[in-house]
Amino acid sequence: MKIAPPPKPLPTKELVELAVEKTRSGVMPCVTDKKGRYSHWDKIRHLEIPEAFDDIEQYWHFLKFSRVGQQKTLPFTEMFSYVLTDDIQKNIHEIDSQMHGSVESKNIGNNKERYIIRSLMDEAISSSQLEGAATTRKVARDMLKYNKEPEDYSQRMIYNNYQAIKFIDKHKTDDLTPALVLELHKIVTDNAIDNPDDAGRLRQDDDINVVDNRTGSVLHRPPEHQSLPDRMKVLCDFANGNAPDYFIHPIIRAIVIHFALAYDHPFADGNGRTTRALFYWVVLKNNYWLFQYITLSTYIKKAQSQYGESFLMVESDNFDLTYFINSQLKFINQAINGLFDYADNKQHEQKKALELLSAYLADGKLNSRQAMIIQHSIKHLGEVYTIEGHKISQNIGYATAKLDLEKLAKLGLLQKSKRGRAFIFIAPNDLEQRIKAYK
Repeated sequence: MKIAPPPKPLPTKELVELAVEKTRSGVMPCVTDKKGRYSHWDKIRHLEIPEAFDDIEQYWHFLKFSRVGQQKTLPFTEMFSYVLTDDIQKNIHEIDSQMHGSVESKNIGNNKERYIIRSLMDEAISSSQLEGAATTRKVARDMLKYNKEPEDYSQRMIYNNYQAIKFIDKHKTDDLTPALVLELHKIVTDNAIDNPDDAGRLRQDDDINVVDNRTGSVLHRPPEHQSLPDRMKVLCDFANGNAPDYFIHPIIRAIVIHFALAYDHPFADGNGRTTRALFYWVVLKNNYWLFQYITLSTYIKKAQSQYGESFLMVESDNFDLTYFINSQLKFINQAINGLFDYADNKQHEQKKALELLSAYLADGKLNSRQAMIIQHSIKHLGEVYTIEGHKISQNIGYATAKLDLEKLAKLGLLQKSKRGRAFIFIAPNDLEQRIKAYK
């Protein structure tokens, strides 16, 4: 992964003279190219030279002059900044609109638990896979769904991330403190870090670099470890809205936290998982409850090179976070659209499955009690049914309740398992497909 660093900045006098000259000739200050893109020099250098400029470097310097005039400075040691472009405002408006309008129409609220469990699992899996966890989604889902003990390092990473996300949900109304960040790190690295003593504590040395896995070249050298306690306090103050003294949209604030912690790399290991988990903390704390249903890491994982490039662009261009903010807003909108697509598909599948269920009733394969169980199961995948519970809810004898559930298991519509000495019957995740396959 490599990007071209911007040209050496012009001296202030020459930069001002350039800006005055171009403005007098009718060129208006601009922060984006003619297509509205807030591009890094690595992209700008390949563009056709605009007519009013002598070369592409001159055009770049004019862009930079315009951007500096609109930058909002952030209270971090490196003087992070960003430009609130039209594109950023448009994307945030779309997120806000989806937050307040689309959820009800998608009927997500009526299936709250199913969507929360799905998103918790998918986020835990994808976030861990970003850091090298190697296991299948099915194995990971089964482990989390049925609370199985992790069997290897990859499963442990996923299990820990699942616990971390639940921890965030529990503490989402609390102010963020260095102690809570350390506790979160301890959860994500439990039995999944080379030195167990490093779990839940800031790194003790500077023997850490971010490297390109393909070439081995160093991409980023984090700040000295002695500065980490102070930097962590600044980060928490910013996360809690205590600084700066002007309004920053909560989504942008969460994205900045994501970048800042990744930049600091305050831990010996587990930085990525902790960073992405903290993003969720900030948005949930600011009542963006839709985010408990989306799986951001899934979309980052699909575009890891773009994710990495956005970090490099920021660091190579005087810590202009606009590049990273743009990249993250893209992932967020993809994740929200992915959630709504999933909700639409699940509702369509449920409707078709209930229509197909009539085939079982028509040929006498199911009685009305069994049909009620399957109708319930379609909307509550993973639900556990017991003979005793079915007996009580239907006011029938034990033998009849057992026969009902045993037959559903024989037809493949429920999965029979054992919990202690008693049998249980579980609604399988692919129930709709099993109904469709019935002849």
